[in-house]
Amino acid sequence: MKVESAMRRVRDADDADPTEADDRDQQYEMYRKTFRALEDVTPDDDDEGIAVVADWIIERLETGDGRPSSKAVRQRAQKYCRQNGYEVSNNDWMGR
Repeated sequence: MKVESAMRRVRDADDADPTEADDRDQQYEMYRKTFRALEDVTPDDDDEGIAVVADWIIERLETGDGRPSSKAVRQRAQKYCRQNGYEVSNNDWMGR
């Protein structure tokens, strides 16, 4: 799953109040940044990490937990990487 495809799925699942568009757009940029970082860290896995994290975000949206924070999304991406043997440096986006 490519980054923009994942973002399209997230946007489609997010039924937040349209008056929160500025916050939502900023948060989406952080999600996109995390997906790109996953793409860089896991280049040989057919973007499975992106799909896993996108599914997690969508599940949170659909269960009424709301849009997860950027930090929570990075932590979920870190978890995926570590479970699958990919290293995440504390100096890169996901390691923060």
